[in-house]
This record gives sequence, structure tokens and C-alpha cells, in this order.
Amino acid sequence: MREPKPYWREVPQELREQIVEIVGSPIRRATRVFGGYGPSATFRIFLEDGKTIFAKGAGKGSISGNWDAIPNEEFVYQNINAIQSISPSYFGSVSVDGWHLLLLEDLGGTKKVPPWSEKLGMQAVRDIASFHLRGISEGTKVEILDGDGIADNWNTIKNNHDEWNCFLELFQEDRVEAESWLDSVIDVLMMAEKELLLRDQPWGLIHTDIRSDNLRFRNGNLVLFDWALVRRGPLMFDVGFFFPSVEGEGGPLAESLLSEYLKVMKDGGISFPSYSAKCVAASTAGFFASRAGKPVIPPLPRLRQVQRLQLGPALRWACSVLELPTPPKLNFNL
Repeated sequence: MREPKPYWREVPQELREQIVEIVGSPIRRATRVFGGYGPSATFRIFLEDGKTIFAKGAGKGSISGNWDAIPNEEFVYQNINAIQSISPSYFGSVSVDGWHLLLLEDLGGTKKVPPWSEKLGMQAVRDIASFHLRGISEGTKVEILDGDGIADNWNTIKNNHDEWNCFLELFQEDRVEAESWLDSVIDVLMMAEKELLLRDQPWGLIHTDIRSDNLRFRNGNLVLFDWALVRRGPLMFDVGFFFPSVEGEGGPLAESLLSEYLKVMKDGGISFPSYSAKCVAASTAGFFASRAGKPVIPPLPRLRQVQRLQLGPALRWACSVLELPTPPKLNFNL
């Protein structure tokens, strides 16, 4: 099932004229583009001069999250220098009543993942590390990462009967074994996730939502988009939240990706305390554990699917780095 997205024919003429003024060419045609998991307005626009651009934003049918995200992303494209070498080119924005679109470089001809390879996974974390090194000095330009819903999920699962059951239902016939496992590990996971926002670790500019549908590879290098959730926070969070996506899609494990990331950061003069990976692994696993079993959200019909995809790898990594017993196998259909 796909997200409900507006058609190009629904875009007001006034907005189309604004686009033409910015790009300097008449529009020949445009098509909807599907990707991500929300009902945003996304189009590939074909110009009379033979070029294409990508337009994304909020329009007919968009939810409040789309409307909140676009001004934030627009600010990042206009004001954050550290993203320039790792993001699509930004051409400007257009808006009329009920519509707000960003005009970006079209990445339609670039390489998508999955499938992942060891080479692509390593290149991704190297480029993320380089972005982190560049962005340290610009962290104060954006809001601080809020720990609500990120550093408290295992606590919520433990202290809320419905949340506890919702998570355990993901194990189906292995529920009894899973509950025994959860009883034995949850206090450790809770303590670890509480350390996520400690300030005696490297902080800086972070994307906060890196996964395969938010990236491409152009000429062998990583290109990240969907910059609406950029925050100032612990750098390790960015890659830790990314690792289960790669593993869940058949790519390299978190351990090898983390090793490469730490190497690049160390070469750039940045080292991490030992607890950084532990708290990020715990909080990442808690994030997906508290969401993967919830009912489908109608405007976001595929969101639970991708959360379930990442939950298994996130649990595996958290238990590995915290030296905890491995949970039984999750049992659900993607």
C-alpha cells in the first residue's frame, strides 16, 4: 500500500509559474514520486530545456508533520554549510496558500540501496563521519535533540502494561521465552538508554533519520536528503540509528560499520567514550521495540513495516554491545 500523495494536476497554476521563474525554463510535464513513508507532495519535474528537478513539500492531503517539516528543511538548506557536499543541490522554494515546495537536484539517476554491499556500507559511514566533522561548529544553529521518545522507551515498556504486551506480541509463539528474556535484560537497557544525552561525548550536527530511503550514492559518494529533523545532539546517535537499517536490508553488521566510523572520526581528532555505543544501541533498540508492534497509521501505511525490519538488528546489536542474552526470534510478517 502506498501513501496518499497529490497529483501534479492539483498543483495551482500560480505555484507552477513560481517554479518556472526560479528554474528559468517552462515545465514540460511532471510526475509523482513515491518514497519515504508519508503523504508529502513529491514530484519529478521535466523542463523544456531537457533538465529535471525534484520538488518536495506539503500540499493537498499533507498531514501536520509535513507542514512542520518543510520550513525546518528549508532553513537547513539555506543556512547549514556542512550539508552542501553531502546533499542535493538546493534551487529555492515556492509557496501559495495550501502549498509549500522545495526545489532540489533530481537524484533519479543515482544509485539506490538496497541491495547493500560491504563497500557501499563503509562508504556511507565514512561520508557520514566527514559530515559530522564538518558540522560540529554549526551545531548551535539548530535545536537540541529532545530525549522524549528516544531515551525513555525501555522505561515506558517496563512501566506500561499495554506497551509491555505490545512488544511481546511480536514474538508470538515464543512469547513466554521472550518475556523471560525481557525480564532479565530490561533494567540494563533502561540504564543504558538514560545515558544517551550525556554531554561528555562528542556532540554536533546530526541528521537523526538516516536510512536507505533517505539516501543515494552519486559517483560513489553518499548523498543524504530529508533534512527536516536536523538537530544538535550526540554524534553517535546518527550512525547508531542508521546501522539496523543497513543490516535489516542485508548489508554489513553494526560492528563493522561502527569500527569504520570510529576510525574516520579518530583521524579527524574526535574520540568517543566507551558508553556512547552502548547507550545508542540501547536507545535505538528501544525506539523500534516501542513502535514496531503498534497498529498501522493510515497516512503512513508502510511505517510499521520498516520499523519491524530494523527491530531485529537493533535488538541483536544492543544485546551484543551490552553483553546481554540474545532474544528469541521475532515472529511477524513484513
